[in-house]
Amino acid sequence: MRYTIIFALLLLGSCASINPNQVDSKLSSWQGSNISTLIQVWGLPSTEREIQGMKYAEWNSKEVSNRPSINLGIGGFGSRIFGSIGTTLFGGRKESHCLVQVAYDSQGQVKSSNWKGDPDTCYDSIPEKE
Repeated sequence: MRYTIIFALLLLGSCASINPNQVDSKLSSWQGSNISTLIQVWGLPSTEREIQGMKYAEWNSKEVSNRPSINLGIGGFGSRIFGSIGTTLFGGRKESHCLVQVAYDSQGQVKSSNWKGDPDTCYDSIPEKE
């Protein structure tokens, strides 16, 4: 049982997570670009709108993954103990979302951008600027 707990802690420690500042930095590198360049590299936006002369494009991303699970249980067989009790830790299906919004002017120049959602998903969905 002790080894199982140690293994679980090692798995948790090995999970890399993106810092929100890394997402901010990656997204801000596109500041000043033309929206047509973003569309070429990022693909078509999910939504576009115009509010008071400023245009907005939004990209939505969704990731679905199965997380590894660790099963702990107590059980037995024979004449002494019947049945078992168990639980699954950390496993199951994981859905994560990301919404990236870019504001651009009438000339198509990106003026501002923001994101919300899972930092890992957002970091993965924003292309590197070359």
